[in-house]
Amino acid sequence: MENKLTIAIILFVAIFLGFVAYEISVINSSHSETKFEAALAAENPEDKCATPEGYTDEEWREHMGHHPDMYGECLNKSK
Repeated sequence: MENKLTIAIILFVAIFLGFVAYEISVINSSHSETKFEAALAAENPEDKCATPEGYTDEEWREHMGHHPDMYGECLNKSK
């Protein structure tokens, strides 16, 4: 009886932790998408490599690194 209770508790905790990890990934994903959309809206149409408002230079460079198909020339020219 005691073994069944222990197994049930371990199973419950594992399911709970899996659910929490999933929720955290969903929250982080939506936050990143919102920030990306804001960056696109703030992007300078004459110089997409310029750091938009709301980003530090370091944050913008990191962001561009996640989208080399869009910002490849920015990453190459600022080395």
